[in-house]
Amino acid sequence: MSKKPHSLIRCFYGLCLALLCLAACGASPSTHILLIGNSYTYINGGLDSQLKGLAPGNAVSMVAVGGYTLRDHWNSGTALQTVRTGKWNYVVLQEQSQTPVTDREKFFNAVRDFDMQVRASGGETILLMTWERPDSLSFGVTTDNLAAAYNAVGSELGIKVAPAGVAFAESLRERPDLVLNNPDGHPTIYGTYLAACVLYGTIFGKTPAGNPYSDRSISPEIRDFLQGIAAKSLGY
Repeated sequence: MSKKPHSLIRCFYGLCLALLCLAACGASPSTHILLIGNSYTYINGGLDSQLKGLAPGNAVSMVAVGGYTLRDHWNSGTALQTVRTGKWNYVVLQEQSQTPVTDREKFFNAVRDFDMQVRASGGETILLMTWERPDSLSFGVTTDNLAAAYNAVGSELGIKVAPAGVAFAESLRERPDLVLNNPDGHPTIYGTYLAACVLYGTIFGKTPAGNPYSDRSISPEIRDFLQGIAAKSLGY
């Protein structure tokens, strides 16, 4: 009698066992994330690299041009073409740091346009709220005003806001000695890492506190502090 049927059965059970092991280990396809922004996104080696460190095994890409607004990205076409590839689970929009306050209508309309395309391509939009700019306080670019603008358009469209600006303000209250951004708003490596922690918690729905990753230039003590601030801003 041929032993082939028994071999096939053993192979079948072996495959089932392997699949069960993968499920038990929480294995899943990579999440694909696209970041659209400007120098706030690409400075310090890139927000994408920090997010990859916090969430290894996931794919993070970036379209970022210095000084660009979301409308600039829309008009140039590169970001829009990238969104339309349809391979993104999440598309993160980072507006120019003053525009949500100084030209709210322009900001809202750009978010509406991008969100429509992201949804049509099968993805979900995330808004990355930026932080107070010391050199633009006279124009009202404060934490409260930025939060109001981001939350308003987020509520209108039913999309999540990653409250990095709120986290920056909370960190400043607790540790004013820890410099997160320059006078023109550009983040230091601490600020980029904090923004990445907030984005991580928003996208994956879990606290960044306890994540073992940090940039090599960030001490474990500061890593833990920034993760705690991010968790607090997210309500964890």
